Amino acid sequence: MKTNLLTTTLLLASITCSSQLMEPTKYYLDSLYYPTTKNDYKYIRLVENYKEQSNLFLFTEYYRSGKISMKAISTKNEEPKLEGPRIDYYENGNKKRETEYHKNQINGKQSEWYENGNKKSEKIINTDLKTLKTSTQILQYWNENNEQKVIDGNGFYEESIEGTYEKGEIKNGKKQGVWTGKSKLTNSTFTETYENGELISGISIDNNNREHPYQILFKKPEYKEGMMAFYQFIGKNFRLPKNISTNGLKPKLYAKFNVDLDGKLTDIKIIKDLGLGTGEEAIRVLKKAPNWIPGIYRGIPAKASYTLPITIQTPNY
Repeated sequence: MKTNLLTTTLLLASITCSSQLMEPTKYYLDSLYYPTTKNDYKYIRLVENYKEQSNLFLFTEYYRSGKISMKAISTKNEEPKLEGPRIDYYENGNKKRETEYHKNQINGKQSEWYENGNKKSEKIINTDLKTLKTSTQILQYWNENNEQKVIDGNGFYEESIEGTYEKGEIKNGKKQGVWTGKSKLTNSTFTETYENGELISGISIDNNNREHPYQILFKKPEYKEGMMAFYQFIGKNFRLPKNISTNGLKPKLYAKFNVDLDGKLTDIKIIKDLGLGTGEEAIRVLKKAPNWIPGIYRGIPAKASYTLPITIQTPNY
């Protein structure tokens, strides 16, 4: 497998370029892993060269308590672009998850453990690098009582992730037949039908007992006239700070916000700032933006987060 070959190459290579090695760099991160202040952080990220290789970087993250949270290899030092194995840990020190990455996407084997150290699952997850669509094969699964419920890709599986609980049959590693579950995000229950891992149809029932049929699990929020029109809105309203110059370059700042159920942009935050007031100006413009079409989760409008890159370009004189 290419991923295994690449992992082996990364782990065994030892090209020394000491004159180009970076000094270890520390970042403070919030609960969403975005940079924050020293007084308001949940994690610490340490970035250093991987085995003295100038083009590979070891990302090690720690809980506020000082216990290790994650370790991975990246091809960039300013942000995670993962290549090879990533290992996540519970705060008690037990391994939580081990995942193979290729070009910053999950591609290969993933193993998971419960917080008490018992094995949870073994999966194969592949990502199409063009469409970013993932396919998952569930090979082995043990419940919290350490009873194996999926053996060699066949059995019964249940999972609870980020407020969504679901359960159903696994056949040849894929979801099959009728699955049921509930979602805290939309305060609803749902029933879905799968064929060889593909969703055929689903129905959510909200807290008013109304039915919401769907054929797509999640639809991202979007601007009514399209993203080209939204960027035109930003360009028209964005005021460049005085005396700013990008020297002919086109740097980007990144904003993150939520799209509420009515489409309003809320909780606007700059996650990568260029300084000189550009971040504050981006927030000002986004606050006056027209409402979007909200995201849809299992047939029901739902609050969703969105990350937006904004290119800053100054005139050349």
